[in-house]
Amino acid sequence: MRIWRAALGLCLLLAGCTAPALVPTPTVAPPVGTPQQLRVTGPESLEPLLRALAAAYQREVPGAQVSVLKRADPLAWEALQNGEVDLAGLTWLPEALPPETWVQPLARDGLAIVVNPQNGIPGCTLEQARLLFQGRVEDWLPWGGLPGTPQLVTREDASGDTAFFQQQVMGDFPIALTALLAPTSEALLAVVGEEPLAVGYVSTALLDERGRALALDGVPPAPEMLASGLYPLTRDIVLVAPAPPQGALGDFVNWLAGERAGAIIQQQGYLLSPFAVSGK
Repeated sequence: MRIWRAALGLCLLLAGCTAPALVPTPTVAPPVGTPQQLRVTGPESLEPLLRALAAAYQREVPGAQVSVLKRADPLAWEALQNGEVDLAGLTWLPEALPPETWVQPLARDGLAIVVNPQNGIPGCTLEQARLLFQGRVEDWLPWGGLPGTPQLVTREDASGDTAFFQQQVMGDFPIALTALLAPTSEALLAVVGEEPLAVGYVSTALLDERGRALALDGVPPAPEMLASGLYPLTRDIVLVAPAPPQGALGDFVNWLAGERAGAIIQQQGYLLSPFAVSGK
């Protein structure tokens, strides 16, 4: 009987207790989407410019991710066609483009023929430049330079600089096999700066005290001559995409046509292309 009464009392006690309050389950916020990463490629001569533009864009646009891959112009074009990258900055374009290809000028520079600062030759004609890089000039002296045989320095065949130089200067004539092969623009400038008889070619945006640019057909590669297109080896740097950019890529391309990007382009030694479309 006592056990039964104790059990009954316990049941009455439990029945009189207040039910515990339910603790609400916290609401889990939906995961934040991963920012779309844009992949940009270009040759080594454009890498500093492309990286500077990418860094500035990422600072101004929260969540933006822009990676820059260094590829020679033909390899950059191939990567673009294979879908490995979203955008390419090129100094050279193939003659035949797929009809849907989007091309937009970004900047302007020139290809300068450079000699050692000790070499006093004032300039040459395009015809003389062709003879020079064919290896048919045996002495700088008759041209007003140092006595001695010119030491030619060229870039690899995959370089956009070489493709442009071959098209605009050499034509159907090959560059002499005696020319030294420089793997980068920096390497070419290093050879020209150390060898008094050396001569090569490099972007005007990369010129420094190691090389002196020659006038061509009486026109120096000065900014005003590049802006007007009077310098014979003037060229436009272009952005290329498989189709008109949309979405995040379209936003980036519009930014590249704006004032902030234009200031960076000029800081890097390039000119603004007169054919570039102004951004909003």
